[in-house]
Amino acid sequence: MRLDSNPIFRKMITPWYDSNTACWILITVLMGLAIFSWTGIRVALAHGDYQAYVWVPGMLLALCLLVAVSVVYRMIRRFYDRQVQNTNL
Repeated sequence: MRLDSNPIFRKMITPWYDSNTACWILITVLMGLAIFSWTGIRVALAHGDYQAYVWVPGMLLALCLLVAVSVVYRMIRRFYDRQVQNTNL
């Protein structure tokens, strides 16, 4: 990440894909994908022919939850850093 040109503040510039809005959109899409994969797991377990393929929606669910947790952790850390920075001013 680049720094501001003003040497007094040295505030971090976040790129558009790491903004709060983009993170919230990503979390929303990932939760929709998690619901889709959970439905796939339920359907695969309900039908005997597809029980061998339950790993596909299971892997999709695990991966989307992993990314969602990572994004939420990044947002919490950013919020905490901003709070600490505001109290130091």
